[in-house]
Amino acid sequence: MSAMTMPQPIHRRRQPAAGPPEWLLVIAIVVGVPGWSGMASGQEAVAEPRYRSLQTKPGEGDGGESEQVDEAADARPHDGPYRSPYTLHFKAPLHQLLFDAGEPRGSVAAQSSLPMHEWYGPEVRREYGSWGAPARMFDCPPQVHDMPVEWKRERVVAAAARFIGYEYQHHHIPDWNPPAGWPWQHCCAGRNGKGVDCSNFSGWNYNWALGIHLNTDIHKQAERATVKTAHGELHAKPIRRPEGKPSEWYDALVESLRPGDLLYIANKSRSHVTHVIMWVGECGSSPDGTPLIIDSTGGRIKDSSGHAIPCGIHLRPFRKGSWYHASFDHAHRWLH
Repeated sequence: MSAMTMPQPIHRRRQPAAGPPEWLLVIAIVVGVPGWSGMASGQEAVAEPRYRSLQTKPGEGDGGESEQVDEAADARPHDGPYRSPYTLHFKAPLHQLLFDAGEPRGSVAAQSSLPMHEWYGPEVRREYGSWGAPARMFDCPPQVHDMPVEWKRERVVAAAARFIGYEYQHHHIPDWNPPAGWPWQHCCAGRNGKGVDCSNFSGWNYNWALGIHLNTDIHKQAERATVKTAHGELHAKPIRRPEGKPSEWYDALVESLRPGDLLYIANKSRSHVTHVIMWVGECGSSPDGTPLIIDSTGGRIKDSSGHAIPCGIHLRPFRKGSWYHASFDHAHRWLH
């Protein structure tokens, strides 16, 4: 069984002067150190200049409503950087699940449909504004397509974990890091920087890991259960909110979910979907046994140690009675 220890937040320079040595890249990718999603941000690794874009216009993300959630008002203070009590473990070897993370396909330069020298240019600023460069549409790697469903579920969770520690930002791609003075949508991070919001995060993970192209607008992603792929139409299995009080169906829902399922969460009045989380399930371990999810949120959630989890991309608990549970609307299972 392959274990994955949670990385701790680190300070990242905006533009590294040089790429890291090969051995450091390999270690960083395997343990999921934030900021090491492949090659250094200054390296051009993709020969072709342009690809198809996942987003066709700016604003295809979430509305920031998760920032209104605060379930950590009584959180314990912690000394120094946040240290997660949660761990990930996989049946398949991690280097096999993320075989392409250290290849050109997994580089920072490959994240967008545009070449890197255009990411911070006037055309991107004019067309995409604060959202930045659009994501590249990835094809499903041939090595992935015929793998068992259980392996694919582990791959998409492992792919998501590569970005633990990144901030919650209204951007299209994780490593888009604009210069000072670029338009910015205010969020919990307090400044512009690397990161994505909830539906761009879920869209990115399925796009890169499996070549499944979900709309990154939170409302459209929640509504659409069919996508076109290179192998034909793919239909998600819907998992609907059970009838009755949430306390009555929590255990049954948890039992029915599988790693990689996307759960759509409504606002507290349940008038509309505002957020999406990915089920980690059996790929994660919590000291108190609470099942885990991974998401990018501006909300404040408490971990099993009683500490507030920073906003951004982290493992979080799916507690009985929590906002995630009480406002669960439905889920999509793309791997079945």
